[in-house]
Amino acid sequence: MCANGGSRRWSGRRRGFRPRRPCISATYGIEANILWKEGLGPEWRQYEAIFPALNASAIGQVSLECANSRVPLSLLKLLCDKELLVGAIDVASHEVESPEVVAMTLKAALAFTDAERLYPCTNCGMAPLPRAVASGKLRALAEGAALLRRELE
Repeated sequence: MCANGGSRRWSGRRRGFRPRRPCISATYGIEANILWKEGLGPEWRQYEAIFPALNASAIGQVSLECANSRVPLSLLKLLCDKELLVGAIDVASHEVESPEVVAMTLKAALAFTDAERLYPCTNCGMAPLPRAVASGKLRALAEGAALLRRELE
C-alpha cells in the first residue's frame, strides 16, 4: 500500500518515502453512497445482471445490503449456490435498529434462501459511525439473529 492508500506496496521502513509512481486513492463515503442511490429508482435491480455470474464463480460468499434497501430480496434466489451475508443493519443511519427489526429483515431473506446459508451482517462498514451507535447496532444484530434462531428452532 502507498502511504496515501493507493495500490503500490509500502513497507513503512523509510521515513519520507515517496513512491516512484503516483498512487491514486478513491474516497467513497456514506454520503456519496446515499447520493448515488437516489438515482437508482424505486427498485435497485442493478445486481440482477451480475448475480448469475457470481453464482457460477469460485466466490464462496456474497454480501448484500438488505436493511432499508430497495434491492428486491427475490434476487437472493440468483445466488442459490452461495453463502449469503444479509445486511440487516443500515449503516447510513445513526438510528439503532431494534432486535425485532433485524429479525424481520433476516426472516424476509429466508423466503429466498436457506437458513444454513444465511449469515447476518451489516449493510457495509461502520467506521463513520460514532462508537456508541456502532456498538448499539452490533448488539441489535446479535440479538435480532438470536430472536430469529429461537423462532426457527
